[in-house]
Amino acid sequence: MGKWGFFKGSRDNWFSHELYNWMDSSRFPQAAQLHERCKAERIREALSSFTDMYLQTIEYYPDGTFQEEGKPLLDNVQAFYLVRLKEFLSGRHIADHKIFLPLRWNHRFMGIAGAGTNMETDWDKEQTTNLTSWPMAVRNGFACVVSNGATGMFVDSSWGFKDQGLDWEMINNWAFTGTHNMTVCAKAVVEAAYGEKICKSYMHGTSGGGRQIMCQAQLYPEDYDGLWADGPLFDFYNMMFSCLWAAVVYYNESNRVPLEKFITANKLTRTAKRVSMGPFDLKSMGWLNYLRALPGTPTPAGPITIFDLQVMLKVWNGPVLSDGTRISYGFGPEITQWPVGPRKFGYLKRHEDGTITVIPFALQFLRWLVRDPDWDIRTCSYKEFEKIYLDHKKEFEKFAFYDPDLRPLAKCGGKLLITHGTGDHIAPHQVSFDYYKKTLQYFSSEQELNKTFRVFFPPEGGHALYDWDGPNVTNESGWKALMNWVENDQPPEQLRAVNYDFSEDKLIKDTTVPVFNLWQWKKHYGK
Repeated sequence: MGKWGFFKGSRDNWFSHELYNWMDSSRFPQAAQLHERCKAERIREALSSFTDMYLQTIEYYPDGTFQEEGKPLLDNVQAFYLVRLKEFLSGRHIADHKIFLPLRWNHRFMGIAGAGTNMETDWDKEQTTNLTSWPMAVRNGFACVVSNGATGMFVDSSWGFKDQGLDWEMINNWAFTGTHNMTVCAKAVVEAAYGEKICKSYMHGTSGGGRQIMCQAQLYPEDYDGLWADGPLFDFYNMMFSCLWAAVVYYNESNRVPLEKFITANKLTRTAKRVSMGPFDLKSMGWLNYLRALPGTPTPAGPITIFDLQVMLKVWNGPVLSDGTRISYGFGPEITQWPVGPRKFGYLKRHEDGTITVIPFALQFLRWLVRDPDWDIRTCSYKEFEKIYLDHKKEFEKFAFYDPDLRPLAKCGGKLLITHGTGDHIAPHQVSFDYYKKTLQYFSSEQELNKTFRVFFPPEGGHALYDWDGPNVTNESGWKALMNWVENDQPPEQLRAVNYDFSEDKLIKDTTVPVFNLWQWKKHYGK
């Protein structure tokens, strides 16, 4: 099996690849005491201080293979114990916690994040991304925990409704306390089972999982020594309106620009000097020249007209209020918003009947705002969209997770790493850029800030994907760098990023991404 050929024709052995491995767990001695200590009585004692948390089962799986129902067979899995807990939340909601205890333990702990509006994701769906799943953690020797937080595993936020209103206790558990509670109870179980202290704790999350990371960094800085957020969905309220803006434009404009014209415009950005142009900005002469050249451009759906361009500009500029106030960033022509390639993973999807499907968790979030689980964006006018935004901003702005004061994290000795592809089609990377600038006001210098917080922007990288327009930071590279920073006080200056075509089983690009700093930004863009 070649370096990359493991993907071809099979998904069974994906997590054995070097992209997802950074520690050789076979070199760790077996924790023989685990067989004696991982017993129901001891686990229940460790949980005694946690209200409404109950032990369900303790299961042991020896070296070899492991398979969950409906999932690919995982081979070469090291022996582990699986401790299942149930936590009874408000309104008869039940959260399932799963704690994995590898026999060859590296003495470290890892929290496993979710995505979207769910606190757990299906590990089988994460195999071609830089998300971290429990099989990866166990294979690398980490004791780890994953919890669905009673939100389920698939994109859905119907759990946030209660009778004719919202279940605020559940929403607050998802937003603020759920990840923290999962973490502290799992740590107690881990230390009771091994009879040893955890030496270091880590967590990685992408998208909605990145929101969990930012919440931990800002509210619970003592929980983890190293935190890694990729394409984080913080500034959550404003971002959700960015995610839905293209659909609102589509349903409100009489000229529904054909998909082929957006794709052609997107492809043309590949030949533009995007490095000097920066993100889409109508104040940039480079982008203005690009736009002036679009009318008359041939496409499979006919030439781009000036009327097409007017609508396309509305989409690319992002959501604005009637007085011209920007809500959040848009996704310019350089961002691939539409499904591409055999995976068909995209921001928007157009159907044969002319309707489009938007990213589900954003639509579900707006259904929370209007208190209607069946609300349909196809009937939403510009005026109603603005009214929803203004009416509920104060109510939901607490979910921004945008507090730039990272001094408590620094005081705890914690490290925060953000990676955010500039081609991210779900979470605009400019939000991470703005957040970085805001954190500077709380530190004496950028050099002092960088002892705690570092950011990397992989050029044209998509939303945690290795097979989008540009490369993304690998699990292996990110984890090695973060652990070296936490444990050896050696901050990362660059990270490895790869771009891969899974349909052709072909490595497109293997590169390194330098750490971001404001001096570098000003040198390239002059601002």
